[in-house]
Amino acid sequence: MTAPADTLTPLDASFLYMESDHTPMHMGFIGIFEGGPLHDGRGCLRLEDVRAEVESRLHLVPKLRKVVRFPMLGESAPVWVDDPDFDISCHIHQAALPGPGTEAQLLELCAELVSRPLDRTRPLWDIWLIDGLEGGRVALLEMLHHSMADGLAGVELATVLLDLEPRAPVPHAPDPWQPTPPPGRMAIATEGAARLAGVASTLAADGWRAVRHPSEAGRTLARYTSALRSLLPLSPVTPDCSLNAPVGFDRRVVVVRQPMDDLRRAERRFGVTLNDLLLTAIAGGVHDLLSARGEVMEGRHLHVLVPVGADHHGDRRLGNDVSAMVVRLPIGAAPAAERLLGVARAERDSKDHAQPLATHLLLSSLDALPPAVLSAGSHLVHHQPFVNLVVTNVPGPDVPLYVLGARMLEAIPLVPLGGNLSVGVAALSYDGQLAIGILADPVACPDAQALAEGIDRCFAELVTAVPYPGPGVSPSVPV
Repeated sequence: MTAPADTLTPLDASFLYMESDHTPMHMGFIGIFEGGPLHDGRGCLRLEDVRAEVESRLHLVPKLRKVVRFPMLGESAPVWVDDPDFDISCHIHQAALPGPGTEAQLLELCAELVSRPLDRTRPLWDIWLIDGLEGGRVALLEMLHHSMADGLAGVELATVLLDLEPRAPVPHAPDPWQPTPPPGRMAIATEGAARLAGVASTLAADGWRAVRHPSEAGRTLARYTSALRSLLPLSPVTPDCSLNAPVGFDRRVVVVRQPMDDLRRAERRFGVTLNDLLLTAIAGGVHDLLSARGEVMEGRHLHVLVPVGADHHGDRRLGNDVSAMVVRLPIGAAPAAERLLGVARAERDSKDHAQPLATHLLLSSLDALPPAVLSAGSHLVHHQPFVNLVVTNVPGPDVPLYVLGARMLEAIPLVPLGGNLSVGVAALSYDGQLAIGILADPVACPDAQALAEGIDRCFAELVTAVPYPGPGVSPSVPV
């Protein structure tokens, strides 16, 4: 039986359109595991057991067996279809570090692997098991294309493929999965036409509802207008900054770690959110980085894109359901507590002016664009003039996860780089630790370590600082 067309949403498809050989658009995730349960009696990695364990769960996430098919003439959107040649061995691989197996060696190997685009002839994900890490540990590098999922969906995927408690592996019956024949070109074209017709129908229904309920429509229009207007004060051109530079083919990975207990105490003491603390530390790190480059910092701000993901509530179809805020991040010299006050105010202003709603509206407008127009427009992101930096913060599980009984000790996220964003910062909380993964182009940003050290320094100041009473603000009042 032929399957109906499973069309990519315009947002999902845009991550494929904007991808190039030197800007792969997959997210990365580095997990560090106890090594004992992942080795057999001879000390070899249990690669086949891991493959069998993951394959036994793929029915829970059907998209992991699907490939992208593009229409020949671009007349309709790309679709997901079952991979008729799916082979788990093409997606789960192994590698080994040379002695002594340091973290620096691991991050160098991970940077090399994430710099390569995923093979589009196969489902867009890969896992590498990396042996030889100091202390007998094993690393797992997962790469998942952004067209398949956003950050929150990626975390939910990890909770599906991993266990919430240690357990002995059980024998798995042969996988009964059979690929469904893909839809024909006519079915794909029909699905594309139906999608556009659905958009037109929704617009017509909204128009009729406005006629019938003018007061409600007026309130809605006022809210949307206010949300979109909140983006207008931002200059259409980003502040001049050396972080915006053409991105090449190579990558570097740097990591910052912070205990969640310290950050939670700082949250309570200052009356702020974890995201406020994170952005403040990043502002401090950027200040140190750009100051070392000789750039003037006093009174400066950066435009930072902060994705805001929707809760998928266990929706295993994956996909992207996000909005975003553009936060004017102050990077001038300031005491940590004072900087936190400014960052919290900037983020609060973005929320109060409904910026997530505004960006959600803009992203929703992609539904009305023909695929050819969307494809052409997506390439412009490599020359975008709107943001200097992307910072994403994803809450992970507070409890440990396991694979084949091996506990995951820590988890480090990575966000892909756009064409003129030389640095990307991703944060993930997991089992009592916040890990911040910095992915950078080593040519455009050879000093990424200075950014990491600045972030770490600012966190250290924040966890010991006393709340700063800004003008007319009591230290006890949340900012």
